[in-house]
Amino acid sequence: MRIVPSFHAMIFAGLGRAFRVLRLPLMTLPALATLACSAQAADSCAFYKGKTVELVVPFSAGGGYDIYGRMVAKYMGDELGAAHMIVRNQPGAGGLLATNQTWSAPPTGLRIELMPTSGMITAELGGADGVQFKSGGFSWIGRLTGEPDIVGTYPGSPLKTVDDLKRLSAERTVKIGSVGLGDMDYVEGELMGLVLGLNYNVVTGFASVPEVYSALSRGELDMSTASISAFQLAQKADAARPLWIIGNEAVAALPEAKPLGEVVDPKYRPLVKVFADVIAAGRGLAGPPGLPADRLQCLRDAFDRTVRSEGFLTDAQKLNRPVTPLGGVATAQLVDGVTNDAPKEYVDLLRKSYAK
Repeated sequence: MRIVPSFHAMIFAGLGRAFRVLRLPLMTLPALATLACSAQAADSCAFYKGKTVELVVPFSAGGGYDIYGRMVAKYMGDELGAAHMIVRNQPGAGGLLATNQTWSAPPTGLRIELMPTSGMITAELGGADGVQFKSGGFSWIGRLTGEPDIVGTYPGSPLKTVDDLKRLSAERTVKIGSVGLGDMDYVEGELMGLVLGLNYNVVTGFASVPEVYSALSRGELDMSTASISAFQLAQKADAARPLWIIGNEAVAALPEAKPLGEVVDPKYRPLVKVFADVIAAGRGLAGPPGLPADRLQCLRDAFDRTVRSEGFLTDAQKLNRPVTPLGGVATAQLVDGVTNDAPKEYVDLLRKSYAK
């Protein structure tokens, strides 16, 4: 086995050759420092050699998070230099069970989690029961996807404009579908009711988003919200038609849907933007708080290489899993921004959603 000299030995040996033997000019010192830093980074990443990294998925096997988790583990373990990266499903409390445990886990770099980042943020700010973490405190490795959410109705619905919706609201209660209390589509239903001034009811009790769309397609609901990829699947099945994008900007993939910020009273546009920013946090990869900086950088670099790799992108396309990656630093900044600077109106809406 080749013995690698220590970092300090490399520096002093290099300096000795520079001054005593070759009498190199001082301009070579930055190059020596760069080589030394590279060697130090390599040593820190060597920590993972022969080790098993656990990637926790906070939901049951077979769902969207599980698919993403297995896509990442398939390639990231090799990029990291680990012996194995294994997926462990740890469902419970809507993802809170696993996320709380990751929050309190030792910061070794051997446990990471595919986080439901948007849901974590809303649960934290909304004061949901059971939250034991601060979203901004995790060691963020990167974001896997952060696609926008779509407000949709059923294909034969008379609803096309805000005025149509308000007329319906004047006649009866508007029914908005949701998987459950506190879920992102529930909070978005409350948003619709507020910014559009509706007489509404968020209908819960559905086991999954496809069940919501099934009820929508039968006309049992008036509208619902979901990610653009989930919406497009429903649209292909002739179960949904788009109304608006939750945000202030158009999306090229769905040009017929106007941004919600364009159709509401201007005073609500900042609130719509906050919602869009939280949605953009999407699904991220993170470790416990306090991960050593060098190991966190190794994980971030391995993640970046993974999401750019040909094999990973091919799998994503085959499995119809959209990927919109964001680096670890940018992900941490995004999470910090929406948790530290959330306007009171947004926090109040979340607390109302979680209190019901």
